[in-house]
Amino acid sequence: MTSAFESRVIVLAPFGRDAQVIAEVVTGLAPPYPVHTPEQLLAALNEGAAAAVVTEEALSIASGSPVHLWLSRQPPWSDFPFVVLTSKRTGRRAPNAAASLHLMGNVILLERPLSPDTLHTAVEAAVRARARQYANRAMLAELAVAHDAVERLNRELEDRIEHRTRELSMANNRLMNEIAERERAQAALLQVQKMEAMGHLTGGIAHDFNNLLHVIGTNLDLLARLDCPPPAGRIVEGARRTVKRGARLTEQLLSFARNQSLVPQATDIHASINDMQELLLTSVGSRVHIDLALAHPRPVVLLDPNQLEMAVLNLALNARDAMKEGGTIVISTQEAECEREGQVVPGVRVTVADSGAGIPPSIIERVFEPFFTTKAMGSGTGLGLAQVYGLAKQSGGQVGIESAPGQGTQVHLTFPLAAETLAEEAEVDPSSLATPSQDILVVEDDDEVRHSIVQSLELLGHRVTAVSNGTEALLRLDQRQPSLLIVDYVMPGMNGGELIRRVQDAWPTIPIILATGYADMDKVGQVLGARSILKKPFRVDALAEAVHLAVA
Repeated sequence: MTSAFESRVIVLAPFGRDAQVIAEVVTGLAPPYPVHTPEQLLAALNEGAAAAVVTEEALSIASGSPVHLWLSRQPPWSDFPFVVLTSKRTGRRAPNAAASLHLMGNVILLERPLSPDTLHTAVEAAVRARARQYANRAMLAELAVAHDAVERLNRELEDRIEHRTRELSMANNRLMNEIAERERAQAALLQVQKMEAMGHLTGGIAHDFNNLLHVIGTNLDLLARLDCPPPAGRIVEGARRTVKRGARLTEQLLSFARNQSLVPQATDIHASINDMQELLLTSVGSRVHIDLALAHPRPVVLLDPNQLEMAVLNLALNARDAMKEGGTIVISTQEAECEREGQVVPGVRVTVADSGAGIPPSIIERVFEPFFTTKAMGSGTGLGLAQVYGLAKQSGGQVGIESAPGQGTQVHLTFPLAAETLAEEAEVDPSSLATPSQDILVVEDDDEVRHSIVQSLELLGHRVTAVSNGTEALLRLDQRQPSLLIVDYVMPGMNGGELIRRVQDAWPTIPIILATGYADMDKVGQVLGARSILKKPFRVDALAEAVHLAVA
């Protein structure tokens, strides 16, 4: 449970009326706590807070400063959020100012002048993220208590076994085997609980991030439809590509947090590795350099692309941990032969090599075993290489490892080439998506997202009514049935799945589109068919296509 201090929002804006204006916006979310100096900010951080809203000119963090030391010493569950208000500027930010923002870490950057709604949304997202961190802290504390209890019970049990061994030597082996099995089950249970907690946290953050990406992407789409001069069009297109990269990064993070079955498809290994370069660089840190040597002429294989990315990331993280002082990771591909159904066929070999400490011969045969790890307690789960092994075997490939102490490690994944070709995305003719004007009801709890969907639908020529929750939607449906319903999934109170089931029971002929950025798309798919799902962030053209298919 969080304290009163931990629910407040620190406001550092000592100049002009900034502090008063910020406090008025923040009051509806959390108690504002104004401070006037970085020293007072540090004291408030030590007491606890949900977030901090600061003006850029009031706070400059230097490496080794007290605030920087406080941020760098946060516990693993904590990533304190800052909302930084900057002045409008031209050109790049000064190096010391850019370094200060980098040292803050978890920053939402807002350029003044800005609307109260924008500030409200940003502070709300920061407070939500901090609340999830506090919830994760409580969960980790509970897990620690449970772990201590298990350890205590194990010690008591071992004492009993030792006493009984003196009396019944023949029963000793049987009892020891039972104990070992119990310990493995307990370790597996703790790992499942840890991964579940990470999945909940990641899913919640991704939902908010997808909403922000959706609003930005939709507004860029609407701007692109205006008669813009070519320079502005190029800027808009560049921003749209950045939004797409953000959506791709969110999908990758979600694939690492959820437990899902393999979905094999023809996959270009080079494209997958190139797409995850940003994630790899962020994960391994600045002391490790990544070289790509992608030499295979046609690296198309049949496997799950999300699982491939997870395997490459696991291998990169293991390589980073093996290089305590930094080094180079080389990810390469080359032509190879692979055995499939007793026959030797052409394949592609993916190799992740490091220049680290290497693996002793005595344990190299065990590295692919589940829950086996050479890392210190709490530093590894022992599941990374087991996942890599599982991907290779389930995809019809092989996995191998070469290592020696002091000579680094090479892990090889070899897959047979796919007979299928890559599916090309068909260009959709906008004129083919022309749909007669429809009466559409939009149900979305986020104000900005709701407004962007309404704008898009109105631009497409539809008549739109919008509400913020399922209860209001049912009231509107009682009064008048629209020709189409567009529903968000994650909403307070009644979620989208519950609303859809009630609508289908009462008005089964109304077509429904589920617009969501929710992590567990398999669960969402149980509510509606895949044809009726729009995954956030989506573009205006995708919305037009979904409406066209739904009412066709």
